[in-house]
Amino acid sequence: MLDKMSQQSKAAADTGQIDVSTNEDIQNYVNAERDKVEETKKKLQSAQKDIDDYTSKKSTKKQIEVLNEANSVVQEASELLRILEKKTEVIVDFLGSETFSKSEIGALFRPGEYQLIKGQIKEGQRLFSPIVEKLFSFADKYKGSFSSLKGEIIVTGYSDGTAVEKGSGLYRDLARRLAENDGVSEPAPEDLNQKLSELRAGAVKGLLENIITQKNKDNPDLIEISVSILGRGEEIPKGLPADISKNDQRRRVVTFYWVVLPKL
Repeated sequence: MLDKMSQQSKAAADTGQIDVSTNEDIQNYVNAERDKVEETKKKLQSAQKDIDDYTSKKSTKKQIEVLNEANSVVQEASELLRILEKKTEVIVDFLGSETFSKSEIGALFRPGEYQLIKGQIKEGQRLFSPIVEKLFSFADKYKGSFSSLKGEIIVTGYSDGTAVEKGSGLYRDLARRLAENDGVSEPAPEDLNQKLSELRAGAVKGLLENIITQKNKDNPDLIEISVSILGRGEEIPKGLPADISKNDQRRRVVTFYWVVLPKL
C-alpha cells in the first residue's frame, strides 16, 4: 500500500501533475508510516512471544496480564491500520485529480504593473474562484472523516524576457526591493523580471486569500487552506516550447497547483 502510493506520487511529480514540494510531503509521510508499521509489528511479535512463553510455562506473568497486554497491542495495530487506510484513500484520490492550472495575466496586470485595480480584481475573482472551489469540493467528500484537512494553493508567477526600462519608475521600484529584500545592488534584467513575477504572484495570492475567506464563512472548519508563492521570472512555463520568443505574451502567466491532504 505505502510502496505503491510512494511510486504513484513520484510519477505524478515527474510528469508535473503535482508540485515537487507536495511529493516531498507525501514521501515523508510514507517513511513515517513505515516506521510506525515496523514499530507496531515488533510490539505484536513481543505480545505473541509473551503468549507463547505463558503457554509453555516459561513466563512469570499472570494470564490476565498477558491477555490484556496482547489485546492492547492488537487494538493499537487495528487503529493504526484504520487511520492509514483512510489517509491513503485521500492521498490516492488526490493523486488521481487534476491539480494544475494556468492563467494568462494580460487581463489582470497592465504592462509594467503588479498591482490589481478594482476592475481587474473582479476579473481575478471570476478566474480564480473555481480553483478555490476545487479544494472545498474535494475536502467535502471527506467531511467528518478527519479532525482537519490541510489545503494549499501554490501560485507561481512568470514573466516574458522584455527588459524593464532603466530609469523608469518600475525599474527604481524593483531595484529598491531587490536591494532591500534580496541583497542585489546591481540587478540584471532577469533579476528585475524575477522580482516582477514574484510581486504579481503575491497580488494573486491576496486575491485568492480573500476568496478563501469568503468561502470559509459558508464552510467553517471544513479545510484549512494556505497560499504560497514563487516567482520564476523568465523561465519558460510548463506546456510552452523551448524556442518560444522572449517577448511572447504566453510567457506572462501565473500557474497554480492545489493540494488537499489530511494533516500528515
